[in-house]
Amino acid sequence: MKVYEPPASTGVETIKQYGELADRGGDPAVAAQAWTDAGFDDPVTARWLAARCFDAPAARALADMGVSPEQASKRTRDGGDGHPDTIAYKVANGDLTARQAAARTLSSR
Repeated sequence: MKVYEPPASTGVETIKQYGELADRGGDPAVAAQAWTDAGFDDPVTARWLAARCFDAPAARALADMGVSPEQASKRTRDGGDGHPDTIAYKVANGDLTARQAAARTLSSR
């Protein structure tokens, strides 16, 4: 017997909870659709946004490398200008690749 599971979906309200960083100053509905397209539902999207990953494709790349939002929430000075921020933020900002980020989370797996 096949079990039906609805596709993952992120709603506008989840995006609005995290403000302009989550919608990048644009339409929250567009941001919500990007997270839905990346395969995330509201609870998982919220975990990535709490980790300061404000880019759905970056979160998908990290998840595909086996990195959880909680692992990606660890702070680092690596990448970019050397200021501390979360690994997730550094990937979303283009300061680290998903592969570099995954290597930095190995010790917390």
